[in-house]
Amino acid sequence: MKKTMNLIFCIFFSLLIIGSSTMITVGFKQLYYFDINYLNISEQNNLTKEEIKINYDYMIDYNLNKISGEFDLPTIKSSPEGKVHFEEVKEIIQNVIKLLIVSLIITIIGIIANLKNNNIEFLNITSKLVIILPILVSIPMLINFDKTFVAFHELMFDNDYWIFDPSKDPVINILPQEFFFHAGLFIVMLILLSSVILHIIYKRYNNKR
Repeated sequence: MKKTMNLIFCIFFSLLIIGSSTMITVGFKQLYYFDINYLNISEQNNLTKEEIKINYDYMIDYNLNKISGEFDLPTIKSSPEGKVHFEEVKEIIQNVIKLLIVSLIITIIGIIANLKNNNIEFLNITSKLVIILPILVSIPMLINFDKTFVAFHELMFDNDYWIFDPSKDPVINILPQEFFFHAGLFIVMLILLSSVILHIIYKRYNNKR
């Protein structure tokens, strides 16, 4: 029973790391700011960098629930279907945040319980569990990002509103797939870094015992 409970705790610990890495990436606007120049987004859309930043910031703040009400970009028009899509994205992100809160509570309880019993094996287990996702996600991304991108959206959404018509939702023009590829890699890097840190802590602590 203890091993089963500890495994469940390690799974939630892993979910906390994965979810946190995702939310850090979502909130790390500088990654997109870098891509504005790197991917020549401004030149390709005849928009100033500042205007692009304002609209991107709005999208992020809306999804993080810093902005309430109907989705309405500052300077770029949106179709009814486009607005629904962003509302669905916001709902997904808010559900991720709720899962993070639950995972954080369970993780804190699990860490306290394990440390009281002088058990640090959870660090080793979690470091291995958390590395599985980056490997599984990276392989299809590197083989064929376009198909992976489409499959992800078909899995997450029960409609095709994510397939934007640039004439109705020109916002898609400032959100190239290359940016999402960079964001995916950034998430994977954060998860891998977390795994390495957990493993180092486990090794150092274990060597002192």
